[in-house]
Amino acid sequence: MKTPLKAGLVLLVSASVILGGALLLIQGPILEEEKGWQAAGSGSGQTATITAGAEENGGFAGLAARTVKKSGSGANGEGLEIVLAEVEGARAREDYINATFRPLAGLGVDVAMARVRELPDAASRDMAMLALLGEWSGQSVTELVQAGEVGRFGVAGALGLYLMNEGTMTPEQTAALANEFLTGQQRGSVLSRAAERLAATDPSTALAMGDGLTDWQQVRFLSRFVSGWASASPDDARAWAGQVQDARTRSVLLGRVLAEEVKVNPTSAAQAFLEAPPEDGQIRERTARQIAANWAAKDTVAAMQWANNLPEGNDRDSAQRGIRSTAPVGIGARLSRGEDGLPVLQELVPGSPASASGQLRSGDRLLAVSDANGTWVNSRDRSIGDVVGLIQGEAQTPVSIQVQSADGSAPRVVTLRREQIIHRPGS
Repeated sequence: MKTPLKAGLVLLVSASVILGGALLLIQGPILEEEKGWQAAGSGSGQTATITAGAEENGGFAGLAARTVKKSGSGANGEGLEIVLAEVEGARAREDYINATFRPLAGLGVDVAMARVRELPDAASRDMAMLALLGEWSGQSVTELVQAGEVGRFGVAGALGLYLMNEGTMTPEQTAALANEFLTGQQRGSVLSRAAERLAATDPSTALAMGDGLTDWQQVRFLSRFVSGWASASPDDARAWAGQVQDARTRSVLLGRVLAEEVKVNPTSAAQAFLEAPPEDGQIRERTARQIAANWAAKDTVAAMQWANNLPEGNDRDSAQRGIRSTAPVGIGARLSRGEDGLPVLQELVPGSPASASGQLRSGDRLLAVSDANGTWVNSRDRSIGDVVGLIQGEAQTPVSIQVQSADGSAPRVVTLRREQIIHRPGS
């Protein structure tokens, strides 16, 4: 892998140093003074001496007397000669790269990346790309690392995906960046996301991005590729996926097409499932659950009718579980955790028992729930999922809850009958 683990750890340790250092701002051909750094001399062919200034005894100690050669206009980034050989110490090296590449970000992606390629080793290139990513995204190194993108995709991958999502870099350019700087799982992950983005408009080029990937990486790549294609042309994506030779892979891809199609057209996805479901049993059950869950959130009655028409067995059971995940049998109140640790009624579903009773209001705190044995269960001691599980149950069965209004008035007990929650189109 071209991005050494040690380099990544050094970047983590030095997060505060990298972003806390002084920055050199390039404005046109002029290298100006900023935050304790001094540039002397101007004009074509002259050199500017960078001194550590106020940071002389800190992280920039090794940078005194470093020179940055300036050229005529500097419009193409020739204004800086990056010399690392005389920079001693990992910390000083990181400081030097950061202070050099952050201003290069202002000259654009092409110029900045051309200078990245001039660096002599992978660790230095990663430092430079991390500095560019921080400058373009406005995030600190700590924030970038905590977001997880750098660890999942490598520095080059995180940079390429950010620029692609911002519209600054095309999917083809992102794939080229991955092929140049990444290997293994990180390369495959970035290629799959670039292909997913491009597939809707150019499936042939997108598919070619995965050439050379094998085994599980190829399956993951094809899954994202076909999802991107299905977002625009589900019928075409399904026809292509249906011709894949490997039965397991074919099932995975058909499932991904249906999972994407149901987001836009549940009726079409449900019909396609009946006509050509994935062959693999587990994938077919998962797909039935996904279709039912998505459809039930928009039109519960239609989803229930579809599920009930499936042959008895695992597919029908999976679809019914999917419906209950988004349209459960309960009282129709959405919960969130309040600041004091108690669940709060966040929203009452229109037409549900909670809404129709007139006894509950958004913002009420849920203190306890009566279980099947009639014992009060303190909701502060339970997760939101556990509390929801206590409230849900069989249709037309009673459930009692103890609530308190947001104004702090005396707690009250409310008993409601559970009903199938119905989401209707347009509601």
